[in-house]
Amino acid sequence: MSNWDSTAGPSGDPVGQASRSSAFRAFARRHGVSDDAITRLLWSMEPAVYFDWKSPERVQPGDRVIGHIGGTPVLPLDMEWEVGDILVASFDLAAVPRTLFDDGLPREGHLLLFTVSDADRGKALYIPPGIETTVRPAPVPSELDLRFGYSHMMLDRWTMVASHDDAWDAHAWLIGEDHGGIWGEAEGEEAEWHARLEAAVEEYAAKVGVRPAMDNSTDKLRGVQRNVHESWTNSTETFQRLREEAVFELRDAPERFDEVYDRAWRELPEQPLLHLATFNMESLQYDWMDGDISWLISRDDLRARRFDKVVHYWLG
Repeated sequence: MSNWDSTAGPSGDPVGQASRSSAFRAFARRHGVSDDAITRLLWSMEPAVYFDWKSPERVQPGDRVIGHIGGTPVLPLDMEWEVGDILVASFDLAAVPRTLFDDGLPREGHLLLFTVSDADRGKALYIPPGIETTVRPAPVPSELDLRFGYSHMMLDRWTMVASHDDAWDAHAWLIGEDHGGIWGEAEGEEAEWHARLEAAVEEYAAKVGVRPAMDNSTDKLRGVQRNVHESWTNSTETFQRLREEAVFELRDAPERFDEVYDRAWRELPEQPLLHLATFNMESLQYDWMDGDISWLISRDDLRARRFDKVVHYWLG
């Protein structure tokens, strides 16, 4: 049994719930998970979609295809494929599995991710449904492009197949090493916060009978970045403290979770970025570079579907 199969309707959306947090809470409660554990999980976890790569001829009828890596992009009719922009991935958002955690992604249209040959910059493009599109051929560098060292690289095309129905990552790795995170230098009260969150994961797994995959090292859509992004530097401790305060505040009014969570985000010293996607460069066949390339976005921009505001990040 998986959360996705057991709680989703034909559209992939949880049935009969007012919000994503209430859907998860109702599901977990039904299996005997405590409200304290539920609040900690809702507060700290991000849903992730892990995927495998397959050559097109190896895709099976039962595979959940969510897009493709490399190849040529399908772009709006009025948009050219610019020299030097490497298509890393194109996600079919309607095909991306949705769990009880709200990942903030649209459930229609396509999300395209681009980088450049030295991976020092990149961008994202969201194409809503109803936009006329066409397959763009590879652009041909001009003599001036070549003179200034601009060429055009294309990645081999692979099919992306979702590999887990349930996958979570913890914000800023606020969880123990056994669950794919880092204990780091946590001591005293902060170490207690870590332990409580880890215990909440264990309680959920024991009560529900499903242990969500947690793997910070995988290529994925959403979830969290493999390493804590610098935007979390001044917010991590506050984020954990606000979570522990919320556990007590919500004991008598758990339906107020969304309100309390939104307020807490406004109280953080700065707005840390959420993870959108990560790919390993060696897997992408960057023969002369290694590390990971990630696309990050603010919570507000994700909600507003302002994918043009995405921040590209290379970690070598």
